Amino acid sequence: LTFTQATPPTPGQPTKRPLPLTHAVCLLHEDGRAMGEECLIVLEEETRTIRLPAPARPVVSALRGFSAPVVLKSDAPPRDLYVLLASDPDLFNRWEAGQTLARALILSRAAGEPDEVGEERYAQALGRALGDQASDEAFKALLLGLPGESDLALLSTPADPAAIHDAREALRVRLAVHLEADLYRLHLHQRAEGPFSADPASAGRRALRNAVLDLLVAEPTQAARERAEGHFGGASNMTDAIGGLSALMNLGGAPFEVALASFYQRWQCEALVIDKWFALQGRNPAADALERVKTLTTHPAFEAKNPNRLRALVQGFASGNPYRFHAPDGAGYRFLADQVLATDAFNPGVAARLLEPLGGWHRYRQDLGALMQEELARVLAQPGLSKNVFELAEKAVAAAE
Repeated sequence: LTFTQATPPTPGQPTKRPLPLTHAVCLLHEDGRAMGEECLIVLEEETRTIRLPAPARPVVSALRGFSAPVVLKSDAPPRDLYVLLASDPDLFNRWEAGQTLARALILSRAAGEPDEVGEERYAQALGRALGDQASDEAFKALLLGLPGESDLALLSTPADPAAIHDAREALRVRLAVHLEADLYRLHLHQRAEGPFSADPASAGRRALRNAVLDLLVAEPTQAARERAEGHFGGASNMTDAIGGLSALMNLGGAPFEVALASFYQRWQCEALVIDKWFALQGRNPAADALERVKTLTTHPAFEAKNPNRLRALVQGFASGNPYRFHAPDGAGYRFLADQVLATDAFNPGVAARLLEPLGGWHRYRQDLGALMQEELARVLAQPGLSKNVFELAEKAVAAAE
């Protein structure tokens, strides 16, 4: 194994000396069993080669437990990642392998080059990981979470939010279909019995049950709809209620509208919970998402001068719903610019924060970037604009030069 380290130059230090780094490594069999003891390598030079005994071709589990604060690049074959996801005893590496594979599969499909064999292998490996009794429920819930669309857009230049959304949903559907029996079993098994408890084990069970339901509804069967309705109807706490409501939102229709009203009636006196209610609707992937958000700005519980409430709804839409925010007609951008200008009159600091999604125009498709620039120019042309918003908008526009 050859290890090489490099640190990018910084102002005043064009050449960086090697740093002392610790690097935990273990060699694994194809089934995840260790070939020997984990070893801790201390890398003090630019390059170091070590030799470890291996009775067969090993899968290298490197940087175990995130043993050094570095970005790891490896020339190991991609197939090794499926082994790490399925059975690496080091849970950090198992999660990292899953995220790396998911990013690659989603971005490949978004670019028009779907790897259906890889997607199926990913589903199989994830199924094995879910069946591992050595990892707890909270960790399994993390494994089920795919990289977010906004994060994926940062890795794709120019980013196409619609293509990324469709590709991510395609992988969710494949997982829901492949793991259907396991997901229904886990959802039933993690059902809470007895009074609510905030201990870590109970919180982990709730997290897993909600993550399982979120994936189940990716394939909108009648059984999935009934499970989501039962989950929401039987929720004895806010976490399960919001999980059920989120699942019903992804399914849409009358059951979601009924649940939405019921949730509000139950929690309307809890300000932080109602913030979640607004934020969730901002993330609604339905075609009428923007119109729903506009309507919510007139809701009796919406207070534009309440920063938490404003951010919950407006940022929930602009940052948490890239699929609908980046609509090709630019309506999402116009709405955000309008909100920035209205908010700037009474809270310039919050207005500047709201503007941030428009500042990333250069990372998106040319047509979308042009529409975002138009809204930035409109904001800059506003008389009496605050210094907070002006400086941020001017900096964003200057990125074109």
